[in-house]
Amino acid sequence: MNSGQVYAKTPIGDEAVRQSTRVVQRNLRMVLVQVDGKLTVGELSAKIGNARLVEGAIRELESGGYIVPLAAAAAAWEQGQLPVRKEQVSAISQFSTFGTTKGPTSLGSDSQTSRFSSFGKPILPASRVDNDELQSTRKTGINDDADIEPENQPSRQSRPAVILGSAFAFIVLCVLGLLLYPYNNHKIEIERIATNMLNTAVTIDDVSLQFLPTPHLLLQGVHLSGIRDGRIASLQIHNPMQLILGGVGSIEKITALDPELSVEDVLGLPFAALNENRTNSALHQILISNLRVHAGSSMVFGPLNGKILLANGHLESAQLENPDRSLLLKATPRGAGFDVAMEGRAWRPPGLPVSFAALQARGVLQADNLQINDIDTTFLGGVLKGDWRLSWHDGVSMSGMGLLTRIDLRKLSADLALAMNIEGDLGGTLRIDGQGSDWAQMWQSASAQMKVEIVRGIIHGTDIGEAGRRGTGAVVRSGVTRFDRLDADIGIDKKGVSVRNIRLDAGLMTASGQVQANPDGMVEGRLMLIASSSVATIRAPLLVNGQLPNLTVTADK
Repeated sequence: MNSGQVYAKTPIGDEAVRQSTRVVQRNLRMVLVQVDGKLTVGELSAKIGNARLVEGAIRELESGGYIVPLAAAAAAWEQGQLPVRKEQVSAISQFSTFGTTKGPTSLGSDSQTSRFSSFGKPILPASRVDNDELQSTRKTGINDDADIEPENQPSRQSRPAVILGSAFAFIVLCVLGLLLYPYNNHKIEIERIATNMLNTAVTIDDVSLQFLPTPHLLLQGVHLSGIRDGRIASLQIHNPMQLILGGVGSIEKITALDPELSVEDVLGLPFAALNENRTNSALHQILISNLRVHAGSSMVFGPLNGKILLANGHLESAQLENPDRSLLLKATPRGAGFDVAMEGRAWRPPGLPVSFAALQARGVLQADNLQINDIDTTFLGGVLKGDWRLSWHDGVSMSGMGLLTRIDLRKLSADLALAMNIEGDLGGTLRIDGQGSDWAQMWQSASAQMKVEIVRGIIHGTDIGEAGRRGTGAVVRSGVTRFDRLDADIGIDKKGVSVRNIRLDAGLMTASGQVQANPDGMVEGRLMLIASSSVATIRAPLLVNGQLPNLTVTADK
């Protein structure tokens, strides 16, 4: 195209600019309003900023009779309008976007220019649209190759609303489906599968859908025949869609709330042992909340929280912990029982005044006993290692043996609320036994035998050496006795504490004998003091008595 050619509007083109009802495609309208009989094609291209758009639009406008070269403009205005071939008018008629019109451009057939058809805007006077169209073109980079939307297609602005509306409708349908689905129809199937898994008759009161804290299926009133009170408070199925789409056999995870089982029931669960008759192999995790396990007729382990992991319907492992998370138990099947690994952090056994700063142990749980081996614990500032066995076959009984190292006597006195006032590091061996009708009575009747060695110790409140130096009849009620080492055999039972075979070594002074303390803290005992010096050796029998912690040492005859 000749870039120096000048075009002018015809009466049709001028009418299209002045009348807002006359509509043409946007890029053609933009060029049409710029044609003024003065600007060349090159100047129009520079002004609009898109030479290809301008040249293509000029060809279309000229073929439609909207513009003519400047030389033919006078003749066009004299005739009122130029004769337009039918096929040319038809091409321009495709610019209309809201149906046919009664003007000459309303007729037409498909042509090359039909690709410009879109939801266009009415042509506005040049004074209102010149700058807007120019700036819009420069900002958006519109050219004659732009994508054109068909007339029967919704606008881009309406698509998000359609998508959002469809998504909302789908969500509403899903929620209604979940709410209205007859979950109780699965109750019989769930009971049958649960009965097969647990090897005991299972019945369920109700099946319903709950939304908080997350959507889940709630099985309330789960009754287990022959298991203590015969029920679990409820079971939760975490993915209701699995039940709807795949049936009970597709459930992968459930939560058991407030279950109460006996040790025999736990060991009798079919997934705890090899059993090929599996109905639900998809189930791989059972979350446990507030589990209580009854041992015998009076003892309860729990509450415990955690999870049971299954693989192909078989128990792989169980991880449980107490509510304050101070004790963690890991159990794996072993024949007719479970191997149990224990880890404790500041754990205080129920009913005992002492706590374990750190605990590691391994054990075996069987139907009537728990055997704990390889106990290694930080205890009262020192270390305790040993074994312990708990049985509930006939009442509750225990027995254990341990090795003590560097036990802090001040912490021991404080934790056990002992009135004795003694310092030092205690080591030695321990044997403990107990039996009773329940856990508390077992500890109240417990007895312990210890063979101890205390090093770098101090006995506050009495001075044994001073009583020996003062001689017969001397009474000492205060002071301290320091020693390098003290060996003794200690027995503890419900009758009190007996300390026998005492041998106290404090350098040039030694003492031996025995002391007895009853449960009320009354102390009686006899010691033989031997004090050596460069001049002579003193032997003095001593009487020890008083109410702990106030002791009196008297030099006897």
